[in-house]
Amino acid sequence: MLTRGQRLGYGLARLGSTIFMGLYDFASFYVYWDVFKLNPVDAGLIGVAGKLTIIVASLVVGYLSDSIWTRWGKRKPFIATGAPMLALAGFLHFTPIYFLPPGAYGLLVAWGVATSAFFHFAYAWLLTPYQAWLAEISEPQERVDVSMIQNIANILGNVVSTVTGFLAKMLVAAGLFMPLIGAYSLVLIAFFTPPLVMIPVERRTEVRLNIVRDFKEVFKYREYVKWLGVRGFMSTAQMMLVVTIIAYIEKVIGVEHALASASFGVILVVFVAGSFPLWGRIAKKRGKGYALSRAILLLIATLLLVPVPYLLGSSALRIAVGYLIVAIGAVAVSAYVLFPYAVIADLAHWYETQRGESRAGLFTGFEGIPINIFESLAYAITGYLMSLPPAPGTSYTMGLLLWGFVAAAFAACALAILKRTNIDPFLKK
Repeated sequence: MLTRGQRLGYGLARLGSTIFMGLYDFASFYVYWDVFKLNPVDAGLIGVAGKLTIIVASLVVGYLSDSIWTRWGKRKPFIATGAPMLALAGFLHFTPIYFLPPGAYGLLVAWGVATSAFFHFAYAWLLTPYQAWLAEISEPQERVDVSMIQNIANILGNVVSTVTGFLAKMLVAAGLFMPLIGAYSLVLIAFFTPPLVMIPVERRTEVRLNIVRDFKEVFKYREYVKWLGVRGFMSTAQMMLVVTIIAYIEKVIGVEHALASASFGVILVVFVAGSFPLWGRIAKKRGKGYALSRAILLLIATLLLVPVPYLLGSSALRIAVGYLIVAIGAVAVSAYVLFPYAVIADLAHWYETQRGESRAGLFTGFEGIPINIFESLAYAITGYLMSLPPAPGTSYTMGLLLWGFVAAAFAACALAILKRTNIDPFLKK
């Protein structure tokens, strides 16, 4: 069991990494497209390069962190080196205009692709062992609570990154973008330091490596494989929402630029983080699977309402309905944000109790394969949708009205798989 201080130290560490991953997910596509002036297809390819990199990196790093043992344990060496590596990668990805000559379009694309790949490698190096650590330092009954702390940190980090994304044009023009990204780099390193100091080395387990056998065992674990399917399809739906939401609020709902950043930050905090206790209580009574299936169903219904503001003539009504859609969607997304850390820790822990072998790193890293394949697909689809002609009577692309239908289809596939998956192995019936 973790002490309260250890839970806080471990959970809040995600603040710094989420600021950067949030900047990447919410703002990289938007910044490279709308601020650095790449065409949307090229901006989408930058995202695809990163997600393809992390597919390989998360698997290799997860397996590697299961395989070593040092005086600092299995996971701490990766966290200690990964935090500064991710800080550097994030800094370079978002500051190309300070290193490249003006108008160098091809160099800008190459820079975006290379730094996107470096960023996602560093993210896997840091976060895969960090997240695998949860199965080894905590008990099942405390994991939803630890996950809640992690996700509060995630929400705060996403608020910071989203506001930064909205204000990117102004910050670049004022010469403040580079210093701000530098400050975020320092925050990232600072927040990963406490768990390295406060949390003891995990228990040592015997490691019997056999890569062929281990991968066969992954595919024999039926509930884990089905969970990978849920994560894959939901990753496309969530990523399409994330990379589109800034432009959707600004252009379709019609909220002013500065107001949009502040208001969206409030929605994230109030409705996503505010819904954690609700989903947590439901999960403790009925199970994470029950709670998550209800949340996905609500998300599907919300995504199908994406074009509604476009059909409304009144500006005030359009904004009111638009924010209602965003708020309800935030409540639905809250459950999917909350549970995955606890689910993968439970499944890895259950495997260890049945087989006597710790493979938390492998399970955590392998999970990245479907997630990032489907996130790559989300970037490609979004890039295509955003290149469609303008919607009738508007200056914005028709893709901003259609993305919700596509995302809803992927969420529906995730729900169908989840209905047949037991993600609560320790739940007392």
